[in-house]
Amino acid sequence: MSADRPDPARRRAELVNAAYTLVTSRGYRAIGVDDIATLAGVSHGTFYNYFANKRDILDAVIDHCFAVIRERLMGDEPTPATLDGFRAHYGRIVDRCYDLVAGEPGLVNFLLLEASSIDDRVLDRIMRNAQDDGDAAAGEVADGIARGYLDDRLDTRVGGEVLVSVLMSALLTAVHGERHGLTRDRVRTQLIDFLASGLGAETSGLGA
Repeated sequence: MSADRPDPARRRAELVNAAYTLVTSRGYRAIGVDDIATLAGVSHGTFYNYFANKRDILDAVIDHCFAVIRERLMGDEPTPATLDGFRAHYGRIVDRCYDLVAGEPGLVNFLLLEASSIDDRVLDRIMRNAQDDGDAAAGEVADGIARGYLDDRLDTRVGGEVLVSVLMSALLTAVHGERHGLTRDRVRTQLIDFLASGLGAETSGLGA
């Protein structure tokens, strides 16, 4: 492909990255197609070769937000083999929640506080991504059960939703800062103790 005709996938990604930067720094309602095209370094008309309008690119921005969160929070760690390893793994993830909020506060504020108020389509897109995350987390629970450190009476889907909910709680707490004495260390300790006692095979919180 010649230098003056960039790869369409790359050009689309550049537009999405530009929209992501603007949405998370200024808010969706404060920007327009011209802003996105200018930041991406393309013409107004080029934008419309890839997206019908500003609302159309928002779906791709939502997907990109979740991709960034998955990459920053989950990292590339081996699967925990013990309950202690599970606790340590999620302790590190809670720390990464705080690091993400400190490094990209606009991302978390947009996704958790602004996006769902835009329209029902955004909420559907968020829920679709959350469903994917829940599926992945359910797989983690199933693996923990197979390794013997998570309670074998757990419904893997419910357990997965618990993992996702704990991460959302960590992100929101990080956004709000140390209100009511909720320091980073305290939040980390409380959340991993909750996960271990609620899901762990050694001290199951499930009824008989």
